[in-house]
Amino acid sequence: IYWFKDKAERNLGLRFDLTVGMTRMVANRFDLPEPIKISCIGGVWRYDEPQFARYRYFTQWDAEIYGVADPSADAEIIALSSDILESVGLKEHLVKISNRKLVEGFLRGLGIQSQNDLDHLIRIIDKVGKIGSEQAEREFTRAGLSKDKVKRILGFADISGDPDQVLGELEKKLPKGDMIHQGFKELSGTVDRVESLGKKPKIKVDLAIVRGISYYDGTVFEAYDQDGEDVGAILGGGRFDKLCKIYGKRDMPATGVAGGYERLMLSLERKDLFPDIQQRPEVFVVTVNESVWNDAVKIAQQLRSHNIRADYDLKQRPLGKQLEYADSLKVGICLVLGPREIKEGTVRMKDMKTGEEKSVKLSSAVDEIRKTLG
Repeated sequence: IYWFKDKAERNLGLRFDLTVGMTRMVANRFDLPEPIKISCIGGVWRYDEPQFARYRYFTQWDAEIYGVADPSADAEIIALSSDILESVGLKEHLVKISNRKLVEGFLRGLGIQSQNDLDHLIRIIDKVGKIGSEQAEREFTRAGLSKDKVKRILGFADISGDPDQVLGELEKKLPKGDMIHQGFKELSGTVDRVESLGKKPKIKVDLAIVRGISYYDGTVFEAYDQDGEDVGAILGGGRFDKLCKIYGKRDMPATGVAGGYERLMLSLERKDLFPDIQQRPEVFVVTVNESVWNDAVKIAQQLRSHNIRADYDLKQRPLGKQLEYADSLKVGICLVLGPREIKEGTVRMKDMKTGEEKSVKLSSAVDEIRKTLG
């Protein structure tokens, strides 16, 4: 959390995500019928060391479902996440899913019972993909774990692959414990429902995915662009069933997803997937002299009303300077307007690519322009 002291020596923290604030609102709104589907966009702060794809301030989008305990809600959120990435062109994405109860249950089976210790170890597991197993091993050792426990945790976190294969192997090898079996049940149920939504080819089970924020308490996931995993997770989320009770009077299960625009933009830019948003004018209305300037303004406005990007020279410069300016803007067409054209109800249309010039009726100028622009 990005925190600091104000002038009154109070500890203040900047908003680190949108989920907490959204949950506080929903948990105190008894008028909202369940299930509640809601989303928002806003700026958030993290006290990270600024580096590639990590920022102290970024814009986050967020979508949540409140009031559904069944894994169908988790599957719906995962499918939404995949649909979003598909819609912007990141078709080669992969959603890695796991379950916090499964991981925490495994750690408890090793004799680790303190919630503070569990949270600390889960945060280390969350970093394995970023820092590597050797650094993670050192951090586990500093946390007081024996070599055997470190080896078993790293082995567990290394389990990943096809959902059916991984779940099949886990079912045979799971140690005893209510929590670990509940986590397995939730994860299996989510995979089944994701398959119903047609998104199973886009997911894999990866037990190193735990999400670093402590309010997650069930199925969790992160999505990556397979052609650029160095960017990090483009989006991530999971279940946070206990959060509503903490912040309000309404106790509801919940699940959701959030993503940062900046990371998404990095991935899109790498693949040249940004749409070609043209802001320069398509048509520039050039005046022979000041006497027809008002007419040029009216023509430009008429073209704009037909969704043609049109402009004119606000400086009212000489004809040659206007044409130079239009050429520097890479305008497709110049309309040259003088007293004679006004009198005849025409305009000279110049194709700036070919240099061809012809006289057209003002009444048919829109059609002629569209034909030339293609």
